[in-house]
Amino acid sequence: MPPRVQPKTYILPLKTHKLTAYLTAGIGDTINSVKQKALSALTTEVLDTPNPHAAMGMPVDDEPEWTVPKISGLQDFELSRGIKERGRITGRYELLDSSTTVKSVLVNWDTLFVQFRDENGDLLPVKVSLPPLDDDEEAELAAARKGKRKAHPET
Repeated sequence: MPPRVQPKTYILPLKTHKLTAYLTAGIGDTINSVKQKALSALTTEVLDTPNPHAAMGMPVDDEPEWTVPKISGLQDFELSRGIKERGRITGRYELLDSSTTVKSVLVNWDTLFVQFRDENGDLLPVKVSLPPLDDDEEAELAAARKGKRKAHPET
């Protein structure tokens, strides 16, 4: 079977706090152009609209610490990618240089994370809520069955 051809346009999930936006980038684009798309996504009016699920009585997490900070320009944040070990994100992040091309530092579907700057211009740590990778029900079921074999009749 011939090797799979890489796409000319990457889909890149952008995560911060409890927000995920999907950006597209050509393989020849620079990280700076991806950052401009991220700025557009982070300054959209949709982020200011009230949550429609609050009126339905659904639990809504409106804690201020999970609110996406307001930004006005490219200088207010940086893009980074998660450092992975054995295919899993470790909780450490690597800043992406704005002048490099997408193809040289990312692959299709690589997740980008936002690091905001504080009032002094210092980078804040990445704040993101990631969904669990395993299904809790399956883990509980497997744990309940562990070691439960039929006892042999004693003779």
